[in-house]
Amino acid sequence: MVDDQRMPQRGPGDPDPLMEPLSDQDLVRLVSELPDVVIVVDVQGRVLWGNGAAERLFERTLGNSFGMSGLDLVHPEDLELVMLSLATIQNKEVGTPLEIRLTTPNGWRLMELVGAPVAWLEEGSVLLSLRDLTDRRRYELAHGRDDRFRALVQSAAVITMLVTPAGVVESCSGALTRMLGHDPEVVEGRPLVELVTDNDRPAVATALERASQGAAAANPVTVAVSLLRQGSNTSVPFELAFVNLIDDPTVGGYVVSGHDVTDRKRLEEQLSYQAFHDSLTGLGNRALFQDRLAHALERSERTDGRLATLFLDMDNLKVVNDDHGHAVGDALLQAMAAILLGCIRKVDTAARLGGDEFGVIVEDFSRQDEVFTLAERILEACRRPMTLGPNSITATVSIGFTFSKPGISVDELLCNADRAMYVAKDHGKNRYAEFEEWMLATVQTAR
Repeated sequence: MVDDQRMPQRGPGDPDPLMEPLSDQDLVRLVSELPDVVIVVDVQGRVLWGNGAAERLFERTLGNSFGMSGLDLVHPEDLELVMLSLATIQNKEVGTPLEIRLTTPNGWRLMELVGAPVAWLEEGSVLLSLRDLTDRRRYELAHGRDDRFRALVQSAAVITMLVTPAGVVESCSGALTRMLGHDPEVVEGRPLVELVTDNDRPAVATALERASQGAAAANPVTVAVSLLRQGSNTSVPFELAFVNLIDDPTVGGYVVSGHDVTDRKRLEEQLSYQAFHDSLTGLGNRALFQDRLAHALERSERTDGRLATLFLDMDNLKVVNDDHGHAVGDALLQAMAAILLGCIRKVDTAARLGGDEFGVIVEDFSRQDEVFTLAERILEACRRPMTLGPNSITATVSIGFTFSKPGISVDELLCNADRAMYVAKDHGKNRYAEFEEWMLATVQTAR
């Protein structure tokens, strides 16, 4: 209640003291004491005047701020928007409110910016009113003011984490518990790398370093890692995407999202297997054989180890196909693959090179006669009759082999083994031959 007895009495015609215009000094004082930042800039964005709130925000006196470019305070990603607003504001009474980031001695702050032209003060000059939204926006995010959005994040099948610039998990979504069993209260406050396997920790550290140099939502830094399940030694393949929002005052860190790529990895492995393996026999194909041979050759040269290459050709597959049909021929090829796997060591490689041709890579043997023994073992196994359905078939092979030497290439090894195999064919099949230099001058045509 207002005590009318204590209010000053006005007679008829007396001016209302509340309606009396303020002096220019009072107006300046009111603007100076406004809680919102008020700045006047010229047509080039240079500061002409600022109130007390501006001095407190930027920790600079008006004298030290006069003539500085206000555009230098704007985040680079927001600068184009501010420039466009300044260019169009002269045709408006009040500009459209913008949310921008300004740098201050205490870091980036989220500000609402509204401008109005004040050409009466100086041609092209603009009065800018700025309200700090940082703390309010942080409160809204922390307290889930947008409940629907928060529910979406918590229920999504994608792990979402807020990670500090130092790589520490600040908060995480419910998917981390559902997918990996981790308690968010235990994870939060601990380094992100503790969620991944030891072998993948350097990859996460590298991703954080790359993201620190810039990683927008449209072009995040991604890395494939294995995340640990809580309470077990098992892990799950994930792809993590890092978005750098360190300059966003409401975030101040990296937003890291991760999705389970188990199915994708399984498909990639399946496609890779199909690309490098023969579908009929399950052995490696020519591409895998050549890749393995190249690596074996590099190792043998680096370690001065021994390496041998065998080239095998079945002697009578065509006859089997003609007499018994291709289904029996396919079964014979599969039996041949089983024979090779039964004769070689686990460290050796057997492959189907195409048609009725097979190859074997033998590494790390002590004596060359071990390769002769292997060739004889394969021949002996192939000489035994095989029962394929109602048919009893004997499938012999001709084998050529060669040993590596300094400076030899993969193609030369294969060609030399192939020449030796032709020699075995020419001498009656069902036998082996070691490559010799004289074979280079001989062109063989029979198989």
